Amino acid sequence: MYKMTQPKLFNRGSKLWIRFTLDNQNIRKPLYLDDTKENRKLVKTEIIPQILLKVYSGKFFENESVKNIPTVDEYMKESFELHKGSRSNSTSLMYKRNYNKHIKDVLGHMRLDKVTSNHITYWQNNLRENLHLAKGSILRIRSCLNVMYEDAIENDIVQVNPVKKAKKLRETENPLVKRVKLKPFNLMEIQSILNVLKDSDKNLIATLFYTGMRAGECIGLKWEYIDFNKKTISVREQMVDGVQKEILKTARSQRTIPIIDILIPYLKHQYELTGKQNSYVFLTARTNKHYHSSGKIREQIWVKALKEANVPYRNLHQTRGTFISTLISNGEDINYVSKIAGHENVKVTLEKYSEYIPVKNLDFGKCFNG
Repeated sequence: MYKMTQPKLFNRGSKLWIRFTLDNQNIRKPLYLDDTKENRKLVKTEIIPQILLKVYSGKFFENESVKNIPTVDEYMKESFELHKGSRSNSTSLMYKRNYNKHIKDVLGHMRLDKVTSNHITYWQNNLRENLHLAKGSILRIRSCLNVMYEDAIENDIVQVNPVKKAKKLRETENPLVKRVKLKPFNLMEIQSILNVLKDSDKNLIATLFYTGMRAGECIGLKWEYIDFNKKTISVREQMVDGVQKEILKTARSQRTIPIIDILIPYLKHQYELTGKQNSYVFLTARTNKHYHSSGKIREQIWVKALKEANVPYRNLHQTRGTFISTLISNGEDINYVSKIAGHENVKVTLEKYSEYIPVKNLDFGKCFNG
């Protein structure tokens, strides 16, 4: 005779689960039902009696016996396949690269149910202390483990996600890769850079400076998305490793950017160069084909231009930061700037650029005097 406690209902993520002990073994099962009054009644009147019948007839363990729990490596491959349709190629590649480089050799051989929160804590501590990775980098690497365990829970393979129970990370004191601090180009530096460039190269860098577009968005820009009459640029696609793809970074990444007056001559000149080809706006000087990646701009144009213009080096992405910070520091509406920058919300913009908000009230605080 089996020793069994009375099954009890509980809620997890708005779904109903059931738990009980059977011969000193803790059993938890997802019922795949929403937590509603009707479903709770269904569980009590039909599902629990069915479970009791299976237990006392000896059939419960025919389906609920100890499962063939996969290893982390085996189920990680399953998780990658599950999310293949919802992730971009670049995101999938990043997850696989992080797993193979930082996780597989340490945890890949272990069964899912044998990995504890301590294993995760020791592993992430090693990434921080020995590889000197920043907290943000470790969290990005860890995310594929977290997603995999959530998949395993959803498919009733394990019941606990050890990643969520691992110790929290503090900020790394001396990260190997530090976040690049924004150092905007001033107007004289921008002009110096543009003065040493010619034709399409000049127009491309001007577009980056005067639209705040990401480099991948700029090299993926087609003439059909530029409207000279309305003075707008519609950002809809980007180029990633030679592949044109729809922009899915955030809900607001697809956006419309106004063409400011200073940019118009550069775009009109570029139209004379590539507009009649009904192609991408910017083509390489060497092959007359679209740029494969933003790295090509850096190699072929950016580094040389800064050196020739005698302007201190900053990475290409700082053209975007320059556009956003310059608008904000000159009093433009931050909500509108956030929108045309394609940030997820204005909170993101404030977190990155709050130091550039101008002080409007020079008498701030004097209201408390006398």
